[in-house]
Parts: sequence; C-alpha cells; structure tokens
Amino acid sequence: MAGIPLDPVTGLQNATFTPKKGAPSADFGQVDFMKLIIAQMRNQNPLEPQKDTDFMAQMAQFESLSQMKSVAQGIKAMQGVQELTGATAMLGKQVIGKQVDGTAVARDMVSRELFAAPYSKISSQQRVSVNDDPRIAATIEDAVNAGREVAGRVDRVAIGPDGIPMLIVSGRVVDMFTVAEVR
Repeated sequence: MAGIPLDPVTGLQNATFTPKKGAPSADFGQVDFMKLIIAQMRNQNPLEPQKDTDFMAQMAQFESLSQMKSVAQGIKAMQGVQELTGATAMLGKQVIGKQVDGTAVARDMVSRELFAAPYSKISSQQRVSVNDDPRIAATIEDAVNAGREVAGRVDRVAIGPDGIPMLIVSGRVVDMFTVAEVR
C-alpha cells in the first residue's frame, strides 16, 4: 500500500485530477466550464442521466455570464474615460476641493518623469532615487493636511496608481470627486 498515492484530505486516489501549479485564478473561463460539464457527464448517475437540455441551459447561462463580464469591463473603461474627460475639463479653472495624501500620485509622477515608467514598474534601485527626490519629501510633509479644503487653479491632471484622475491644485493633490466649486 505504500506505493499508492492517496489524497491527504479525502484519503482517495483521483487519477483524473491534476492540480495546477502557481497562484489560483479568480476567473472561471470557458475551458474550466467545459471541464466541469465533462466531469458532470462522466460522473452522472446512469439510472437517472441528466438531460441534454440541462447541459444546454448551463452553457447558455455561462455564455450569458461571460457576456455580462464583457459589458461590465466596457462600462468600467467608459467610466474611466469620462472621469479623465471631466478632470481635464477643469484644467486652468479655479476650484475648491479637498486635499488628499498625494504621496502615491507624486511618486508615480516623479517616476514617469525620471524613468518613463509608473512607480509600480520600476526597479528597487530606481524607487530609492524617486523617494530621494525633494518633491516626494515635500509631499510626505504635506500629507498631514489631507482632508483640508484647497482653493486654487488646476495646474495639472495626474492619474493615481489606482487609475483615478487627481487634480494638482497649487501644488497639492485634490480628489476631483470632492470639488465643491468650479469657476
């Protein structure tokens, strides 16, 4: 019995399942769905087989879910474009909004300026150079003012590391969704 591989959880040998190596994925793709359907067909009760219409209904539901995911991705992309358009429309205008901790935005801007890449994509040595930049030190010092109202002219629009557009007002990072007044 020592030569038979057993699953430590169920105590059974499963000859058809081979676990994937690497990080698990949250996406349930078409290949995964087809594997599930085939496993259902193989393991169904021969005295009460599942009807082919049941399989077709499952496939239709999966296709519907897949299309809804595509639509959701499209809507998310359109929302991002709309947010960026709204932010760029405020360039040069006087606004009143709430300041946010702009450290991540500043790091990303400096990184793009020095290394032509976002902060998340640069090497650790390059990150040290970015963090040594005096603009980052000033932003970190100014982070204590997060939440305070800022009034001034929108000088620049920056995309934060999370993809959300931020306004640069008089050298401070302002969340565009907190803008109370535009002149």
